[in-house]
Amino acid sequence: MFEVKKGLTGKGFAQPKTKLILASIALLIFVVTAIIALLPKSPTEPPELPQIVRQVAGEIGGKYWWALAIGGLVAIWHDRRVLWRLVVTLLVAQLAIETLKFTVGEMRPDGRFFNSFPSGHTTASFAYATVMSLRFRWGWLWFLFAAIVGLSRIASHAHWWHDVLGGAALGYVIAMGIHDLANSSQRKVSPTKLSSVPEQPEHLGSSEQLRLQGNQNAGQGE
Repeated sequence: MFEVKKGLTGKGFAQPKTKLILASIALLIFVVTAIIALLPKSPTEPPELPQIVRQVAGEIGGKYWWALAIGGLVAIWHDRRVLWRLVVTLLVAQLAIETLKFTVGEMRPDGRFFNSFPSGHTTASFAYATVMSLRFRWGWLWFLFAAIVGLSRIASHAHWWHDVLGGAALGYVIAMGIHDLANSSQRKVSPTKLSSVPEQPEHLGSSEQLRLQGNQNAGQGE
């Protein structure tokens, strides 16, 4: 279940052509929802849902970070390289969330605050899910959790539907952007490291190659 994908990209939606299509769709969704968020609005009544559904939605919104933290610890235990990717992605996502909330200033459905777009819970959850899906074969399951978090924000009357949809798109775009930037920088560094290693004559045995390499290193240190 906790099998790590080989390399930083796997099959399926992580392939370059598929990534480009999904990223383009996500970016378009974000732009459209951002435009909707800028339109004037009036407070609305909470959705007519059973009380138990509202309570569960409120609990999910208040405790979803526990699930992300526990899942992150398990993922890091299986692959420590995912730590910095999660940290950087979530930090950038949080910066984008706060900037957009302040800039857009959309009214909440209950009319109390003007920081509705985008849904921070949804943005963080989808950014997290994207990182997990790129790193682990079971990571796509986190998209189901992220969708539940987004729906809970609508059910609890904390966000408009477009806040959630835009947040999901934003989280995906941020995670994929950081993923591609990291891969691009690694591809630039790898050839440099390889070129610095002197080629050894093919006719030499392994012991002779090691002795020759040792003499070269000693000469460089003088």
